[in-house]
Amino acid sequence: MVIGCAAHDEQQAAEAQAAAAKADESAARAEESAARALEAASKALRAANEASRKVAEAAAEINRAADHMEQMRREREEDLARSHRTKTAKSDPAASPAPK
Repeated sequence: MVIGCAAHDEQQAAEAQAAAAKADESAARAEESAARALEAASKALRAANEASRKVAEAAAEINRAADHMEQMRREREEDLARSHRTKTAKSDPAASPAPK
């Protein structure tokens, strides 16, 4: 009976070693997968940061264009007002300052 128990123990030990070897292989694959996932996440983060930078640059350019258009609008209004005053002065001599 002792011989049978020893053989059974050896079989269990061999099965345990095989299971441990499979677990080691699985752990190694998991580490490799984790490393690939980390690299992919790093690339994605770099791409997201670059996209954010480009959006900020585009927003700044849009703001510059809007400021320029606003300045042009103000200048046009000033030109129209000046033109209106000139026309009024030419058509109504009483509105003009007296000559010196």
